[in-house]
Amino acid sequence: MVIVEFYKNCYRKLLRPVLPIKLRSFLKDVISIMVINFFLTFLLMFALWTNFSTHLHKRLDFRDTRSSFTKILPKIASTIKRKTLSYSGAKYAEPEQEILLSLDGDEVNNIEYDRTITHIEAKPSSSDDLVNYKNLNDDNVDEDDSSNWESKVIKTKISVKHTHAYDNYLEDSKLVCDLGYYYRQYGIGFEEIEVETDDGFIIDLWHLKPQNNNNKAGHPILLLHGLLQSSGSFATSGKRSLAYYLYQQGFDVWLGNNRCGFNPKWNMKKLNHDKSKQWDWDIFDMVKYDLKALIQTILNRTGYEKLSLIGHSQGTTQGFMGLVNGEDIYKNDDSTTESGDEFKLIDKLENFVALAPAVYPGPLLDEKMFVQLIRMGIDKPRIFRERSFVPIMMFMRLYVEQNLFAYLSYVMFNYLFDWNDALWDNSLRNRHFMFSPVHVSVKLMQWWLSPDPAKRSFKETAQELFPDKKAWFPLSTERPVSQPNSIHKNKPRETGQNYPNILMFVPRQDRLVDGERLINHFINHEPHSTYKIWYIDEYSHMDVLWANDMIERIGKPIVKNLRFSDNN
Repeated sequence: MVIVEFYKNCYRKLLRPVLPIKLRSFLKDVISIMVINFFLTFLLMFALWTNFSTHLHKRLDFRDTRSSFTKILPKIASTIKRKTLSYSGAKYAEPEQEILLSLDGDEVNNIEYDRTITHIEAKPSSSDDLVNYKNLNDDNVDEDDSSNWESKVIKTKISVKHTHAYDNYLEDSKLVCDLGYYYRQYGIGFEEIEVETDDGFIIDLWHLKPQNNNNKAGHPILLLHGLLQSSGSFATSGKRSLAYYLYQQGFDVWLGNNRCGFNPKWNMKKLNHDKSKQWDWDIFDMVKYDLKALIQTILNRTGYEKLSLIGHSQGTTQGFMGLVNGEDIYKNDDSTTESGDEFKLIDKLENFVALAPAVYPGPLLDEKMFVQLIRMGIDKPRIFRERSFVPIMMFMRLYVEQNLFAYLSYVMFNYLFDWNDALWDNSLRNRHFMFSPVHVSVKLMQWWLSPDPAKRSFKETAQELFPDKKAWFPLSTERPVSQPNSIHKNKPRETGQNYPNILMFVPRQDRLVDGERLINHFINHEPHSTYKIWYIDEYSHMDVLWANDMIERIGKPIVKNLRFSDNN
């Protein structure tokens, strides 16, 4: 620290007065790049060493199987009905393997607890067993057969070296950063559309074109990605992806991407030719402008009045923020629709599906050393400047050999977030990482990570945006279990049909966010007719997209529980 202060003082007293402004800016950029590259080099070295030592001892990559430790505490204990569903594992594991889904249903609180364990490495931590199930004891469990608790858990170890056969189809192993390349092989048209937001950003919208061009396409579904990802994450599993499955079920599938993405584009006229505005945006702009532009484009093209939104991680943050705080976000004059009406997200969605919902911060943000270091420096302009966050990653994505880049990306994310590929198709792992990372602004990362309590951020001010004990979706005809302290933003509506149908899939092993806290909010402070929750013991943050049996455990429940109105 003494050396750093010495150089700061030298710069202020000796160099600043004599250097031209442009040269000063250039030197600051150079110093910033050097510091970030130094940090990333050490991060990569630690990640590679951890990965090497793990495999040297013939172990799988480390996976933290603990939960956030927030207990799920329903105010009303209810009878838990157990049921076992079977499905063929031919598409996901060994051809002769039959998988049993072990589900405990809490019908009063609208939760299904998926206790299925298909891989020994993904079994929840023994020190964490049942910590979240305070009311799920033997006294209130309705046994539908003679099996006991332990026999309902599938403990068979399934090899992670899965065949990538799906209905006798072999996935193309070639790495191409173009979803259209893969989906045209399936006989599906792939349309790429550029959409301009009200504030002048050009964003990418991808469309799996319906095969039947004579009739109106099926109900439109918009898929929205997480932080540092593109919506390719919904589709990279090919014929086992959520995007492909929804398409095969007859839905009109759209893949939405937030601003900047792979190739940042702007309408500089709308930005008043001010380059500083190119990276002056965060989650609020993405909710107000990006999400609105994507939805309006789809509705205008399809003729539907509403669509369904499926978000993952940050995509769920955008969805919940627009639904819960839309009265403030969309109230300005520049957020009107083409017809002149005020845009409200809550009136444009028929269903909202949240995968690994990111509403409250999890304990991982306080536990990981490198995440802490990023948090310590994220508000310092000398380090990160006002621009794209770690642009060196985008440079590597373009110029490093694709398999090597995908491997390094996986190793770094495994080291940072403690999830692994135990439940994925190993042959498709590199393809997943071809569609990330993308450009995001430093200002957006400040919103996610800033430790400054004076700034509005996910880490410090989630309680203000999503107050636990206030009703987000109040009804005049139905009261929640625990009377909320007050109503948050939305005015009471008559029935749950007047709100979007909310479906949430919460992975138990997700420590990046606190899904259990979100569950507690809904089961205790929201009308139960407005939502349904699946709590999946075996899954972590990315498994909700890439697990081999994701279609059975997420895709099919989504399709079964979607709601459609008569005029939509």
